[in-house]
Amino acid sequence: MYLNLNFITCTMAFVLETVLLLLFRLAYAQNMQDIEIVLLPLWNAEDSAEMPLSFKAFDQSVELMLHRNDKITAPQFKIWKHSDTDIMEELELSKPISCHYLHRDDLSSAAVSLCGEHGVHGLIFLKNTTLEITPLQNQDISFFHDHYIRRRSELLGEPHIVKRTYSSFTFFEDDSDYSTQLHNYLTDENEIREPLENVNRNNINDALTLELALFFDETGYNIFSPFFDKNDEKIIDMLLAYINGVQAIYHHPSLGIAIDISLVRLEIMQKQPRVLPHHDGERGKLLDSFCNYAMKENPEDEFHPNHWDMGLYVSGLDFYVVEAGQKNSATMGLAVVGGLCIKQYSCVIAELGVTNQFGKPFPSAGFTSVYIAAHEIGHNLGMHHDSIGNTCPKDGYIMSPSRGINGETAWSECSRDVVQNLPYTKPCLKDRPTSPISSRLDHSKFFNLPGREWTAKRQCEVLLRDKDATVATLYKVCESLQCKTPHRNGYYFAGPALDGTYCAPGKECRGGECKNALQMYPGFIQQGGWSEWKTGSCKSGCLMKSTGAQTRRRYCDRPMPKNTETGCQGLHYDVVLCKDDNLCKKKRKSMSEFAALRCGEFSERLPELDAKGGGLQAPHERERPWMACAIFCRRKDIASYYTPRVELNDLGLDPYFPDGTWCHVEEGQNYFCRQHHCLPESIRFDKTLQNDRQRNDDIEFGPQNAHAGRLRLDNQVIKYLSLGPDGLPLLTSLSYGIGFPPDEDEWIDKDYVELMKPTEETSFESSYRIRE
Repeated sequence: MYLNLNFITCTMAFVLETVLLLLFRLAYAQNMQDIEIVLLPLWNAEDSAEMPLSFKAFDQSVELMLHRNDKITAPQFKIWKHSDTDIMEELELSKPISCHYLHRDDLSSAAVSLCGEHGVHGLIFLKNTTLEITPLQNQDISFFHDHYIRRRSELLGEPHIVKRTYSSFTFFEDDSDYSTQLHNYLTDENEIREPLENVNRNNINDALTLELALFFDETGYNIFSPFFDKNDEKIIDMLLAYINGVQAIYHHPSLGIAIDISLVRLEIMQKQPRVLPHHDGERGKLLDSFCNYAMKENPEDEFHPNHWDMGLYVSGLDFYVVEAGQKNSATMGLAVVGGLCIKQYSCVIAELGVTNQFGKPFPSAGFTSVYIAAHEIGHNLGMHHDSIGNTCPKDGYIMSPSRGINGETAWSECSRDVVQNLPYTKPCLKDRPTSPISSRLDHSKFFNLPGREWTAKRQCEVLLRDKDATVATLYKVCESLQCKTPHRNGYYFAGPALDGTYCAPGKECRGGECKNALQMYPGFIQQGGWSEWKTGSCKSGCLMKSTGAQTRRRYCDRPMPKNTETGCQGLHYDVVLCKDDNLCKKKRKSMSEFAALRCGEFSERLPELDAKGGGLQAPHERERPWMACAIFCRRKDIASYYTPRVELNDLGLDPYFPDGTWCHVEEGQNYFCRQHHCLPESIRFDKTLQNDRQRNDDIEFGPQNAHAGRLRLDNQVIKYLSLGPDGLPLLTSLSYGIGFPPDEDEWIDKDYVELMKPTEETSFESSYRIRE
C-alpha cells in the first residue's frame, strides 16, 4: 500500500503536538484555551540574513519573513582588564553574528530570537492579538521521558509553546526603536522575562538614567578569581548581577522615581594600575586616588558615547580611617555628597568580599554589598544619612548611618525628597544611552531579579567563597539570608537576599519582603534532582591507629530546581573512611606529635599559644563529640591547653585532627574523626545525623559574622574550650552561645564627604573637607 510521505509526516506531527499538549495540561492543570504547542525547526542563525517562519496556531496561519537585526549591540560598551604586565587591554567580547530577527508587513510584526540551540523565542503582533513563542524545555513536563524528547525526528521539529494574549502593540517606524523596546524581553537565555503585559508599560521619559563605570580592583580580583576557577567570564557575570541588584534597589517603589543604571564601562584590574594607588584601603586617600583616575579616564564631552556620569570603585580592601589615633574599620564605602554631575566628584568607593583578620565576613563580604553601593551612590546623588540634619528615623532604611546584616531595604521619605528634585539638580541623569547594550553584557538581563539565577545557595557561596556552602534556613531570608558550610562551625548572616530569591512556595524576595513571584510563563514548578556522587581521593594524616578519609559531593542540578527548593533530599557533602596503607609507608606519628606541629603553626597567628608547649588530644565526650577531634595547644597566659576553634574557624587553618584520625573505642568498636566529630566506624552520615550535628554546632557557636572591633572571648568560653594540665576539661557546658549577631550600631560610620562650594578651579584634594 502506498502512502504519501507528506501525509505521514503531517499525521505524526499532529499526533506529537496533541500528546505534548495533553501532557502539558496534565502538568499544569490550568486553563489552556490560550495555549497551543507547535513544532518548529531549529535554525543556525549564521546561515542567512533572511529566513521564513510559518506555523499554524489557534486555527490561524502565521507567515513571517524574518530579517536579521544587526543593530542590537551597542559599540560603546567596553570591558578592560589590567594584566600582569600592567598594561590595560580590551577583553574580546566574542561578538557573534546577530541571532535576533525582525518582521513587519501590513498584517503583522514580530521580533524573534534564534540563538544557538535554545529554540525560538519571540513575540508576534497581530491585529488585537499577541503571540508569545518559547521552547518547550524537557523540564517543563518533568515526567516526560528525556529519551523521548531526544529521539524526536528532525523532520518534525522541536516543540514550542505559543501563548495568546489579547493586547495590541504599537508598530514602530524605526526598526532600532522597535528592537530597543523588545530586545531585553527576547534575548535572555535564562528565560527570565517580565510578564508580556508589562513590556510597554512605562514611558521611557519617566525614568532617570545613571551612566555608570565600574572598576573592580586587584584585591577584589584576587579574592574572587580562585573561587571562580580563574574564569573572568564568571567574575563578569557576578559583577553584572551585583549591578542589577543595585538597579533593583533604585527601582524600589519607596524611592518614588525609578533610576535606571546603564553600565558604560567595566574595568577589571588583575594588576592595579600604577596611576591608581590604593593606599592599603585608607578611605580618604583611596577616594582621592580613584576620583583623579576616573576623571582622567572619562571623556569630557557629555555626549561622547563612552562618557559616564559616575565611577564606582568596587574593592576587596578593608577600608579604614584613623580616628583619635585608632584604626577604625567600620567604614565600608565613601562618597562625596552631591558630587554627581561634577566631574571631579562623580565617584564612589565600596567594599566587596571583605573579611576581618580571622577570615570572618564583614557585611560587605557578599551581596549585601549591593546595599553598600546603593547607599554610597545615594550620597553622591545628594542624600544624607537619615536622622542627620533631617527628621527621618536613624534605623530602618537604606540611608541609615549603619549598614548591618538585617533589613533596611527601603528608602526613607528624606531620600525620596532628594530624588524628586534630581531632574532639576542633576541634569546629567537625563541623558540616555543611544542604543542597547549587548545582551551578554547587559545587567538588565536579570530583570531586577538577580536572585533567580544567583540563588540563595550561590549567594552563600559568594559570601563564604565556598562551593559547599548552603542555606541554613529560609526563615526571614528576605531580611537576612543565613548560610552555613560543613567546613566551619556556626552560621553566617549574608544580609537581605537578592531580589528574585526563592523564599516560600510560589514566592520570591522583592524589596526585602517575601512576595508572590512575578509569573514568567510558563510558571511551572520543577523539583531538583541530584547528580551522581563525585568521590575525592583518599587522604590521610598517617597517625597511629588511624585510617584515611575521602570526601563525596553531589549537586542539585539534574535538573536544577525551579520555583521551589524541594526535590534534593539528603546530604550534598559526605566524608567516608578509606584504607591508607598505600599512603603511609613511613612511621606513623602519634597524636601528640601531630598536635605539637600544628600548635607551632597556630602560634604564628595567635600569640597567646606557646609555640614550644606541645599539644594533645582530648578524651572523647558523648555530649561534645568534637572534643577528641580538636587539637589542644598549651597557652602562655594560663596553665591549660586550649583549642582555637573559634579563632581559626574562618582562617583556613584547620584546628582539628584530620578526618580518619582514631579518637575512641567503645564496646570493641573503634571511633574515627569525620567532619570534626568522633563517630563509630560503622555509622554512616544521613540527613538526620547531619542536622543534629549542625543544630548542636549552631547552638554552641551561634552566628560567626565579624564584628566591627575584635571580639574577645570571656573567661567562661575560654574554660569551655580548655583542658587542665591533667588533660581533663575545665568546663563541659555553656549557658549561652559563643557567638552573637553584631549590633547594628557597631557599623555606624560617617561614610561621606561634604562638598563645600566646589569650583572648576579648586584643586581636587582641597576642594572638599569632612564636616566636623
